[in-house]
Amino acid sequence: MGRLFLLLAFTAVVGLVSSLPACTDDPNGSNYRGDLSVTLSGKTCQSWTSQTPHGHSRTPDNYPDAGLGNHNHCRNPDRAFTAWCYTTDPDRRWEYCAIGDFSRQCTDPEYYEEPSGTDYRGYVSTTRTGLECQAWTSQSPHGHSRTPENYPDAGLGNHNYCRNPDNSDFAWCYTTDAGTRWEYCNIGLPAFDED
Repeated sequence: MGRLFLLLAFTAVVGLVSSLPACTDDPNGSNYRGDLSVTLSGKTCQSWTSQTPHGHSRTPDNYPDAGLGNHNHCRNPDRAFTAWCYTTDPDRRWEYCAIGDFSRQCTDPEYYEEPSGTDYRGYVSTTRTGLECQAWTSQSPHGHSRTPENYPDAGLGNHNYCRNPDNSDFAWCYTTDAGTRWEYCNIGLPAFDED
């Protein structure tokens, strides 16, 4: 019975946050600048400029670019799991807010749905044969045009994780082996709809 309640509560939270930015836009709510000022459990947030009932160092002066101010809106100044706030409840220092998307697509980086892996954003960085991947921002040992600038929505960056920026058959990477330009990666199988 307890698990059923938790599942229903989790489903309600997921439904509540569906109108907020998608996980791919702001996975941990660091950029959230909305006016939500209650926590997941319904507690009222304490103003970021107030030190009562909870003294703290997350102030607008200490975190000038975090959206803090003379308000009590949920924010994520310190790159926590998601946006949060201190509460006005003296017995509860802080809690997370319903910001972002808590679905598996957002919380599990190895999750992907497209059979070709174009939506894969996980951390596999070796090919099927075990070669290490070259960083997408590197042009050595293999020069290429699959850069973050040329494919801005493909999950490329200053990393060497397998991706499929050009809609190939499957996720792949350039390798650090000068004799092998690129290879496909073993990122597992895509998630399938269980309905």
